Amino acid sequence: MNLRRLLAISRKEIRHILRDWQTLAVVLVMPVMMMFLYGYALNADAKDIPVMIEAPDLGPEVRTLIDKIDASQMFKVAGVIPVVDDAGELFKLYGIHALFRFPPGFSADLRRSGGAHAQVLIDGSDPNIGTMIRNAAEPMLLGATLQVMNIRQPKVLDLRSLVLYNPDQRSALFFVPGLMALILLMISALLTSIAITREKELGTMGQMLVSPLRPLEIIAGKIIPYIFLATLDGLLILVVGYLAFGVRIAGNPWLLGACSLVYVFTALSIGLMISTIAKRQQHAMFIALGATLMPTVLLSGFIFPVASMPIFLRTVSQVIPATYFLEIVRGIILKGVGLDVLWKPVAILAGEGALLTAISLRKFKVKL
Repeated sequence: MNLRRLLAISRKEIRHILRDWQTLAVVLVMPVMMMFLYGYALNADAKDIPVMIEAPDLGPEVRTLIDKIDASQMFKVAGVIPVVDDAGELFKLYGIHALFRFPPGFSADLRRSGGAHAQVLIDGSDPNIGTMIRNAAEPMLLGATLQVMNIRQPKVLDLRSLVLYNPDQRSALFFVPGLMALILLMISALLTSIAITREKELGTMGQMLVSPLRPLEIIAGKIIPYIFLATLDGLLILVVGYLAFGVRIAGNPWLLGACSLVYVFTALSIGLMISTIAKRQQHAMFIALGATLMPTVLLSGFIFPVASMPIFLRTVSQVIPATYFLEIVRGIILKGVGLDVLWKPVAILAGEGALLTAISLRKFKVKL
């Protein structure tokens, strides 16, 4: 490979990128927009869930419990009703997710025997919210009742939980590192596939082939500028994640950068593979988006855990590069782990990139 010819192709591609405002917009604006859209939209934290209270007897204990329910971060009391004839109609009419039912004589039962019964009806049409309400309602009501009655619950087991890595259980700390995997894969594959397909569509690829340039030099020269652009995207993602969502890198940032380069290399090899199939830029764009966006979002563990998928989909997920980079980026950013733990996903990513590049180069030579 001739270094001068390689640099000449790279300079040509850099000039094209600088003159093409659409490509620059894709590279610089789209990652930031996706960070804000996905970062705020993908939020599993439940807050201010609308609920209603059925309380025929508004004694002081019931009023205190209602105030505590409304004061919690999870629930927002939409109203208090003396008697509910049809709970189903109430859910439909007011759009609430839960109904707390305190029966007549609830306060008297608490004062007389120190115990009373209540009921919580939960809207299960949204399983995630329903599960969160079910897990939170009973402990919250029990703790509030003990405080109201000034009773200290006898201890059978003193269990103290400590949440590591994400003590506040913020969804952003889980989703933002995953967005780095999604954006880098999509942008790198998209730009590479379009860059090479553009030469075919414009008819300039043949002009380069009649020159002393070799196919490997053409491909490498066109890919190198996009490695730097992907690096810039990665820095933008980390900066926006820090400023907007408070995501800090717990591990070694240099290790994160090196692993990201391996991932970018694999993503570029996917774009290179697409360029050997597509003949037009539009075709390359559709194939790149279909091959990167949907599999990464649905099957890589970005949103849904891989362990909960059927065995067939778990097998498919092992082929998706983002599956391994998610393990890397979340491990470094959230847990601060090192290469001694992450060497396996890094090796698999590098192997996938090398294999795809070798196949693409072979098909590229044959087609040309």
